[in-house]
Amino acid sequence: MLSSRNCASPGNSPPPTPPAPTRTHHLLHSILAGVDPATTATSTLHADAAHLLATLLHSKAAIRWADYAHRSFTHLHGPTHPLTLGAAHTLATAHHRAGHHQRAYRLYRQLVDHLTTTAGPDAHPTLAVRATTARVLNDLGHHDAARTLLADTITRHRRAHPGHPATARMAEHLDHLRHHHTTSNSNPAPPVDIPVLVRA
Repeated sequence: MLSSRNCASPGNSPPPTPPAPTRTHHLLHSILAGVDPATTATSTLHADAAHLLATLLHSKAAIRWADYAHRSFTHLHGPTHPLTLGAAHTLATAHHRAGHHQRAYRLYRQLVDHLTTTAGPDAHPTLAVRATTARVLNDLGHHDAARTLLADTITRHRRAHPGHPATARMAEHLDHLRHHHTTSNSNPAPPVDIPVLVRA
């Protein structure tokens, strides 16, 4: 006779484990419980959680938490700290994905300026963000300026990082811009592969 402990019973089964993204959302929301994203955080924990949550969300929610993280890191560490720059990149990306191209352009330009100062004008992260800035220019309808900026970025990247695979990806994107400069926003150009800014 089988022991009752060996008999499967739906009532005794543990609840199914939620998928990893859901667990991550729950964990981040619990960390940020009671936090108003309209204010500036006073702890790196909240800023870190907001930044990570922003990367998992879309549209207004992503922008709200990315903006909170960026303001918080700026308040806690200053505008050129690696954490602040990473949050600035996330905020610019959130605006770009939401179709706020003018806002994204300003944020990417500011990020390029900060990276030029902290990492150098020909550092890979600096040039990668310049390439994305060209994409945003194209989305804004400034096709000639976008192609000029991207061509200059490719030249710099090829000279500073010979053999780096990102150069070829940038060149492919430039070819796309040259052949499809009248493409509408309903059929956008393929994205340039942008690495996540590495924290120090």
